[in-house]
Amino acid sequence: MSSTVILENSFLATMKDPNDPAMLKQNAIHTTEGASRYGFGGALVGGVTLYGWCIPSILQAMGIEWLDHGWIHVMFRRPTYPGTQVQFIVTKDDEGTHHFVATKDDGEACLRGTLGLGKAHWLDTLQLSNNLNPDPVLDNREFLTIDNAPVGEDLRTFTFQISEEYANETGIDAGDVQGLFTGKNPLVHPALIARQMMPLLAHSYDYGHPAIHVSSHVQNFKRAEAGQTFILTGHFVETYEKREHHYAVCDGALFDASGTEIARIRHTNIYKVA
Repeated sequence: MSSTVILENSFLATMKDPNDPAMLKQNAIHTTEGASRYGFGGALVGGVTLYGWCIPSILQAMGIEWLDHGWIHVMFRRPTYPGTQVQFIVTKDDEGTHHFVATKDDGEACLRGTLGLGKAHWLDTLQLSNNLNPDPVLDNREFLTIDNAPVGEDLRTFTFQISEEYANETGIDAGDVQGLFTGKNPLVHPALIARQMMPLLAHSYDYGHPAIHVSSHVQNFKRAEAGQTFILTGHFVETYEKREHHYAVCDGALFDASGTEIARIRHTNIYKVA
């Protein structure tokens, strides 16, 4: 099957502080010291951060309407370290499917996947919770293991705010070239939407320090405006072991303050690193 290159851009992977002591406690894999414990050559740039740098190119290739009725399946393939130059390419195959790949300067792909407009073919496989009533923060949460993982059960519903200031910070860091995610009345950046699945799981369980983002499926229904409270429901789909890593697959549905659904998400992560 042949492919046509639609767009080709590049960006530099950076990190504000690879020795941040707060991050060492929160997710050690994103620090020099923590990553070295697991055999990595430096602090790992976060998968959602990488995804954020790809958004300007995705919108250039697909159009702004992707925020209202577009989808993406992104897989994080290889570790990316600060200072790495990354080439991002979007192609379209003979069947009309758009593919993308982000390749590091050493030739390895750090992320790849597919995207498109309209309804994703996998959308109906997501399993959703009907609980729109936010659950309070727990003082003590059970530590997630492969034995106690709540497979087939709903997660506790999570509510959070995204201020205009926070949205602007994310938009600036991600290189908002169209001014959609910065300035007055900014939109919520897609990276912020994908990022919320991690605190959703943490709202129900304590889990790995470190943890590694593996993949995300995201179906957009409506662009999200910053400066409001959002509700995120969740369902724990499955857990499994692969190469001594323990994986979690969770589905979520994101709603704005009016109760309008913004996005549906499937999030896969390693919650216990070998």
